[in-house]
Amino acid sequence: MTPRGRPSSARPRRAKSSTRDGRVWHDIDRSRPHLLPTTLDDSAASLKLRAAQNPFAASTIGDFGVAVRIDGPEHFAEATLVYPIERGRLAGIDAPTVRFFRAEPEAGGWRPLWSSGCNRALDFLWARVRRPGVYVAIGLPRDRLLQESIRAIALERQHRSDGDEHEHQAITEAGFQALLELPEGALQELREYLARVEIQTSVEGLPLSGVEMGTGGHPLGFVLPGRADLDGLRKRLKSLTTPRGLPEEELFRQPEPPRNGEPPWDLPPRASPWSGVDWRTLAHLTVWDHARTGYLDHILPWLFSNDWWMYQHDIQHSGHASGLSDIRATTVGGLYLHATVAVDGPVVTKPAVVDGKIYIGSGKAGGVGGTLYKIDLASGMIEHSVPTSGSAFYSWVSGIGGSPAVVGDRVYFTGVHGTVYCVDANTFAPVWSVSLKNADFAHNQPLNDPNADCWSGPLVVRDKVYVGCGEGESASTYGFLFCLDANTGRVIWCFCTCKFITGADNQPNHIPSAVAAPWAAASGFTVRANPPETGCSPWSSCAYDGIHNRIYVGTGNSQYPHTAQPDELYGSGLISLDADTGEFRGFFQPSPDDSYWPSDYDIDVPGSASVYSIGPRRVVAFGSKNGSAFVLDAGNINNVIARRQLLPRVGGTGVPGDRGTGDSHIVPNGAGRENSSGVFGTPAIHYGLRRLFIGLGGYNGMALDAGAGIDQTRTPFMRAVDWDTLRDAWPTALGADNIARYATAKPPMYTSLEVGLSSPAVVNDVVLVSTGGGQPGLYALSVNDGLCLWSAGGLPGGQFALGPAVYGNFVVVGAGPRVYIYNLGPRFRFPPVPPRYRRPWPWEVVEELRVPPILPDPPIGPAPGPDPGRFRDKD
Repeated sequence: MTPRGRPSSARPRRAKSSTRDGRVWHDIDRSRPHLLPTTLDDSAASLKLRAAQNPFAASTIGDFGVAVRIDGPEHFAEATLVYPIERGRLAGIDAPTVRFFRAEPEAGGWRPLWSSGCNRALDFLWARVRRPGVYVAIGLPRDRLLQESIRAIALERQHRSDGDEHEHQAITEAGFQALLELPEGALQELREYLARVEIQTSVEGLPLSGVEMGTGGHPLGFVLPGRADLDGLRKRLKSLTTPRGLPEEELFRQPEPPRNGEPPWDLPPRASPWSGVDWRTLAHLTVWDHARTGYLDHILPWLFSNDWWMYQHDIQHSGHASGLSDIRATTVGGLYLHATVAVDGPVVTKPAVVDGKIYIGSGKAGGVGGTLYKIDLASGMIEHSVPTSGSAFYSWVSGIGGSPAVVGDRVYFTGVHGTVYCVDANTFAPVWSVSLKNADFAHNQPLNDPNADCWSGPLVVRDKVYVGCGEGESASTYGFLFCLDANTGRVIWCFCTCKFITGADNQPNHIPSAVAAPWAAASGFTVRANPPETGCSPWSSCAYDGIHNRIYVGTGNSQYPHTAQPDELYGSGLISLDADTGEFRGFFQPSPDDSYWPSDYDIDVPGSASVYSIGPRRVVAFGSKNGSAFVLDAGNINNVIARRQLLPRVGGTGVPGDRGTGDSHIVPNGAGRENSSGVFGTPAIHYGLRRLFIGLGGYNGMALDAGAGIDQTRTPFMRAVDWDTLRDAWPTALGADNIARYATAKPPMYTSLEVGLSSPAVVNDVVLVSTGGGQPGLYALSVNDGLCLWSAGGLPGGQFALGPAVYGNFVVVGAGPRVYIYNLGPRFRFPPVPPRYRRPWPWEVVEELRVPPILPDPPIGPAPGPDPGRFRDKD
């Protein structure tokens, strides 16, 4: 059963298409407060929304004038309240702390809605609501002295919660005593000092919008709520009536206690930082036969490492973060840009993050070679780098085009120019390297394949390295899958992806005579007559299934001009091989009917597959450049469990039996052309909701009905689908053009010239996706309904941003010639900064402060905290 209580194979009911006044969901006036459906139920259309007054305005200072009343039945299916807001209205309020509160006059108090928050980038507040009533948005003051006074009040009240109304009022008055009784000059001097310290030490620099500036640009302190002056603030504090306390106090009592990156017991010094358990003590447990995915890492996250150790996190390419992370829907609004690291060329892959270190490669646009970097996650400092050299067949970029894999103390990575490297993870000293396009007797590499490119990141499992190499655009180049010894780089087997003869599948270690080294036959390889087609490059990284001991890899088109479906074998599909021997185990190729236009050609499978379980059945999911996604039986990939055209269709969902028809606004190529508008990445998995998240959109970008790209107003840059049916998991509604759109994911979907070339990442109840196109961005969306919870702009335009990696409370993405590191804070900065990065406060700075002695001494520095470790997922 799914979390909604229906069988996971059941067909979900499509949402009704319009609201009560006849407007479809995606056409609602989003410049005004509005309600949106959260589930596939459309009951939000029956609710009424109107302006309201705060019934307890005298008991709060964090109220900034946002109050609405929702009328409807006593209980209704969850809906999402969206309240657009001008940034100036939040003056003096710490935006990441904002939550909606439901007023409860009958109880004389408030109830915080923890599933609410503020999207600062897109300028709206949001809340999940289930009951009618008055909802008021409240946040903590931005001024640190005022904010910390409220924190002290909250702690004191929590310790004396059984007091009467008079005692509670006294607690409030005592907490604000310094603000009310200090001489105005001393108080202003303190506020100015606190603002200056934060400005000088904050990674975000000078927050001009939140600081009151004096003559010469000197900070006078953070803006007070409502832009009040000190006299106005004092009047407001004196008028507070708090028989039950201030609602802001609840904002210090989050429902998700921070885990601090540690297990629920005390650790001795030698065991810190906690790095998860030794996987060998965990791997033998029979519980994995009954709860293979999702459940245990949800309730016991401290068992697992935070490591995102290869492409899409693990050998199954799940895209699902592991270990302890405080990033979730209610906290993700606190992500901030922690560091930006410049590298020597464009980043065209996803990073790996292991033991607090980022491993990422750069390319060279129009040049030769690239560089692998090791970057410290906490400091943003480059610790090591190693250059690569060699020319790629494609002239637009060379260097490193696949994610590195970090296993033990070694880093494995590939150069686009066809070389696989292994270096020491600590020193970056070379261990071995082998060219996959120049024959190498010492490494048992039998091929001279001069134009072969290597875009796939290495898969490393059981002391073997799997990687693909080839080129579908070159008439003289053959495609191969390789299995190498992880310790030496020696070729164990290779498999040609170009079909030798009709009626029989290829065998491992059979190679065409055109590329065979003179010694190949004497070394155990079978030299065959050249196959009729030389193309069919394995573009993607290999995924691994330990149940069947198989690898799965997507292939590109065969040699031009024979690239229309059905393509020549083994082109434009998914191939499965035995992981130990390379024996052929199956090949699946989409049919012409799976393409957006049946006569499309050059429809590669650029992204990797994802492997997971549906009940007792192991499955593999992947997407194609033709716009379709597939779920196949991992044991027999010709057994199709689900298929769907993900690009929007007129009058249908794209699933068999409800295909609908194509629309030239969405894929303007028309018939008989290359389809460059579909899926280029890898699905990310949410095990709890049994959903896949699949990036969508072509490398030509979007152009509104201009005939050059897919249409932004109709095409989402990511699909959220059930993992067994591929039907939409987020609520949708039909537009007047008879095309279904997500109801809650706008904005940012349907509003910008962005496409989802990336592979998403899932952490807790958040899915993170980066986009390309006119102005790339990084977005955090709710896995439940697609509501945008946080976004970060500023990524370089016209560049690839192929997806984030998540490590604990950090999110890392490469775009253009930079690596962007985001961290969770400031309200929810867990775990604390590791001890080696602490900087004590200099006493000479503290002593400069001249205030009456009633204030306590300031802290010397932040408390030490753990540094996350590693764990290798067991398949």
